[in-house]
Amino acid sequence: MQRIWIFTLLLLFAVSGLSCDKGSTVLPGFTMLFQENFVIPVGISPFEVHHFQFENVSSRYQQYLNQYKKTDADITGVITTKAAITGIFGDSNLDFIDQVSIRVYDQSNPIDYLEIAYRFPVPLDPGNNLPIIPSLADSKRFFSQPRIAIDVVLWLRKATTEESEVRLNLELNATF
Repeated sequence: MQRIWIFTLLLLFAVSGLSCDKGSTVLPGFTMLFQENFVIPVGISPFEVHHFQFENVSSRYQQYLNQYKKTDADITGVITTKAAITGIFGDSNLDFIDQVSIRVYDQSNPIDYLEIAYRFPVPLDPGNNLPIIPSLADSKRFFSQPRIAIDVVLWLRKATTEESEVRLNLELNATF
C-alpha cells in the first residue's frame, strides 16, 4: 500500500512539472524596437577590431511613454530581450565573424558605453542570421535620452570575401 502511495505521489510531481511553461515569463512593460542597416565591406582584416557606429539615433523613448501612458519615473529599467545581425537579402554568410559586441553610449562621451548584447564565440556556420545574446545590463540611462549612439563591434576569424549588407535588430523591454 505504501509503495502505491509513493508511486502516485511521484507521478503527480512528474505530471505537474511537465505542465508548467518555464519559458513564458513576461515582465510588465513595453517593447522598444530598433533596426539599423549597415554594410560589412569586402577585404577587411581579421587582425583588427571593426566598429560600425550609428550616431544620432532617435530613442523614441518619450513616444513610447506617451503611447503606454507612463512617465519616466514609472520605468524601472530597460533590458535587451533580443538581438541579431541578419543579412538583408538572405544571401549573406556571416561565418567570418568570430565575436560580436553591441554597445550603447552617449555621443558626447563615447568612452562611457554599456554592452547590451554579445556573442562569443560565434558558431562556425551561422548562415544568414546571427542571434546575439542579450546582456542583463540596465540601459535606461541611455535609452531615456532623446538621442543615442549604437556601436556594433566585430572581431573576425577570417578576411571578408564579399560585401555583406546586414541589419542589426534590437528588441528591448522597458519594465515598470
